[in-house]
Amino acid sequence: MPNNKVKFNLKNVHYALLTYGENDTPVYATPVAVPGAVSLSLDANGEPENFYADGMVYYVINNNMGYDGDLELALVPESFRTDVLKEELDTKKVLVEKANVETENFALLFEFDGDVRKIRHVLYNCSAARPNIESQTNEEEIEVRTETLALKATPMANGYVKARTGDDTDEDTYNNWYKAVYLPAEEGGGDDPAPDPDPEPEPVVDNADLASLTIGALTLTPAFDADTTAYTATTTNATNTITAVAADTEATVAITVNGSAHTSGQAATWETGENTVSIAVTKGTASKTYTVTVTKTEEGNG
Repeated sequence: MPNNKVKFNLKNVHYALLTYGENDTPVYATPVAVPGAVSLSLDANGEPENFYADGMVYYVINNNMGYDGDLELALVPESFRTDVLKEELDTKKVLVEKANVETENFALLFEFDGDVRKIRHVLYNCSAARPNIESQTNEEEIEVRTETLALKATPMANGYVKARTGDDTDEDTYNNWYKAVYLPAEEGGGDDPAPDPDPEPEPVVDNADLASLTIGALTLTPAFDADTTAYTATTTNATNTITAVAADTEATVAITVNGSAHTSGQAATWETGENTVSIAVTKGTASKTYTVTVTKTEEGNG
């Protein structure tokens, strides 16, 4: 993609309230649009300092203290006044400003048009002062009066001050810039973090399912499913072979027919009427018992 050469035209200003979760992890609310952006002027706060030793500049100390500046708006929206400046709407829907309230910190999102692609920014930890109150009487020409918020954008505990899209920012991140505050990978956003070089082993879950269950050519009702444990079948045969195979080859399978032990793969002899086949599967701490009620009628032998 071609690179931007110039930037112009402030637009798409948003704010997102900042709170902190577990382990002081930054948590941002959904960004809220601030219409009527006129201008944004931010000065870098903090200058590099030279440390001298051995008769020369031995080390340069980087004092990045963020930015100070002004955001000029056509009118500060009511949502910003209540969310950030903590003005209160009373029962008559009148905005009331109080001296004993703490304002909220927030992320400021905005963009500049570029000659190729809009450049989108986020300042992670901002505070705003109340705008001045000023106006004037109309003369021969009406002059629009704007409102200006004094901003401070300071570093977060993790050192982050701001982020901006680049020439090759991926489309997903770029298109979702105003849906949620972008955070680098280690803070919960950006690219997926590198895999843990020494991950904890996955816990072993014991499996006591049957992989298959057949009684000769009899039809089981319902059809066999490892999660279903009760079945019925009918037969006119004197015997049928019972075969039960566990899903885990290390599991034990214990079969009884009418209470007597039986071996998988051997023929069972039926009594006239109902016969109870029980298959108990055990693996470690897991166990499951399947039951088949086989009804033998007197219509014939086979």
